[in-house]
Amino acid sequence: MKNRYFPVFVPSEGKKAVVFGGGNIATRRVKTLLEFDFEITVIAPEMAKALRNLTANDRLTLITDIYKEEYLHDCYMVLACTDNRQVNKQIGDAAKKRDILVSVCDNRAECTFYFPAVAAGEEVTAGICGSGLSHSVTKRAAAKVREIIKGKAY
Repeated sequence: MKNRYFPVFVPSEGKKAVVFGGGNIATRRVKTLLEFDFEITVIAPEMAKALRNLTANDRLTLITDIYKEEYLHDCYMVLACTDNRQVNKQIGDAAKKRDILVSVCDNRAECTFYFPAVAAGEEVTAGICGSGLSHSVTKRAAAKVREIIKGKAY
């Protein structure tokens, strides 16, 4: 069977990434995005303490609000990580209508890209994307790749 998805790496400098949601998934995604040069805005009515603690970074803006389509203005990438299925779908639909890359955390079929597990070092960056059926397999694969990159066994 041929792979149906091709990995693509794009420059992140100065590109706007908007994350809707303030919980654990959003926090993990933001931590990953902070490893790159995105300008990140998080919008949620409530935010986890771990997410609020990341605000020392000048590329991260937190906005306490609900989803509004106006927040999609001038976005490169949108992550729908709310705990509301209907809102995530609404975000995905609006982003697609505007030709914005979107990852909908609770429905793979609504994504225009899949947010990968990332292993990044000074010289190598790897993205690991699973089928969506077994997050534990993807998580273990990413951990192994991180070991290799950290140990610089390349």
